[in-house]
Amino acid sequence: MHGVLRAGLMLAVLAVLAVQTASAAVLPVPALSGRVVDTIGLLSAPQQSALEARLAELEARKGSQIVVLLVASTQPEAIEQYSLRVVEAWRPGRKGVDDGVLLIVARDDRAVRIEVGYGLEGAIPDATANRIIDEFILPQFRAGDFAGGIVAGVDRLIGLVDGEALPEPVRPPSAQDSFGSLLPIVLFVSIVVGAVLRRVLGQ
Repeated sequence: MHGVLRAGLMLAVLAVLAVQTASAAVLPVPALSGRVVDTIGLLSAPQQSALEARLAELEARKGSQIVVLLVASTQPEAIEQYSLRVVEAWRPGRKGVDDGVLLIVARDDRAVRIEVGYGLEGAIPDATANRIIDEFILPQFRAGDFAGGIVAGVDRLIGLVDGEALPEPVRPPSAQDSFGSLLPIVLFVSIVVGAVLRRVLGQ
């Protein structure tokens, strides 16, 4: 009886260790350091800067956020599971609108995935996302042009986002707006100071 109990305990310990080992081997999600996170140097500095500028311009104009993640591999996870963890950690898009898009490339796995927030599922359904991968991204990758494939995919995504009716982005107040809000205070201070000066000079 003791031998059976001891064997059962050993199996339970081994199962826990196996789960812990598998969890430790899972690829961590990198920090969201920019709109393009290239962990493997797949893009040159000018290419990454140009892509960042395109995505920043979209975000300023439309409010939606497209982020790109480039990794060597997502193993031991499939790219579908890993991309969901990335989206959960990064949460691209606006709160309440959920208009974020993640384009992830796992170079060594030869895998590409596009995750789309609920707010853009009308503009970019799964079938359309898969077509972008198959028709715009992968042909360039097969030709050895990774940057060209990523840019082609991003350009197609931007075109689809532009065609979707979304809430206007929140814009910071301009200097003119700020001055307009201060104008009543400035006038009041001018009147008070003017009255004081007239009294002093009159005396």
